[in-house]
Amino acid sequence: MAITLSFEGFSGSPEELKRALRSGRVAVRQLPLLRLIEQALEQVAELDLPERGSLLPILAELLERKLRALLRLDLEEPEEDEDEGESLVGLLVELDEAVRFLLERAEARSLVIRVPPAELPRDRRLARLSPATLRHYAQRYLRPRALLPSEERFGVAEAWSWLLQRLRRARWLWFSRLGLSGWAERTVAFAALLEAVRSGQVRLQQEEPFADLLIELEPDEEQRTA
Repeated sequence: MAITLSFEGFSGSPEELKRALRSGRVAVRQLPLLRLIEQALEQVAELDLPERGSLLPILAELLERKLRALLRLDLEEPEEDEDEGESLVGLLVELDEAVRFLLERAEARSLVIRVPPAELPRDRRLARLSPATLRHYAQRYLRPRALLPSEERFGVAEAWSWLLQRLRRARWLWFSRLGLSGWAERTVAFAALLEAVRSGQVRLQQEEPFADLLIELEPDEEQRTA
């Protein structure tokens, strides 16, 4: 038996608990969910499974349910609905089946004699090349660094924080005199200004199409920064 669950009125495997729920021998509201989760986690931790990583998705969901159960206890809401109890038992059955499968496979592999793989035939026409020589020939097929996407360090939030600091000192600014380098920074800064206009923090003025933008803090924002 891989996992054994026990509480008042029941002792057995998760599959047996599932059958007891279906037959009505055990009521869903009688399930101590937190205790069942802790029992399952403790038993899995004690097992010597070299491939325990395959259980991580189920264990992660169990930990999430444990946190939810602890939160309910802190809020003095210990009662669980039927769907929660039945789904938890189903999850424990999945965990039990996965543990059984891993134990059986580990036992079967322990009886197998490990034999080193046979050496593959080598084409004698190919010369033995060192890693440095292979790297030299591979350089021509590598993508130039200039074509790789650069890491974004000047996002909309950073641009607005930088603009707000300057506006708090000067109250108004010309967009062309912000000292932004390149179209990337100008585009991000303009997007930050549009968001600030939408939220009512700044206003933009332009005398004519394609003219320079005058950026001013709204009065409410000036009072908050005063």
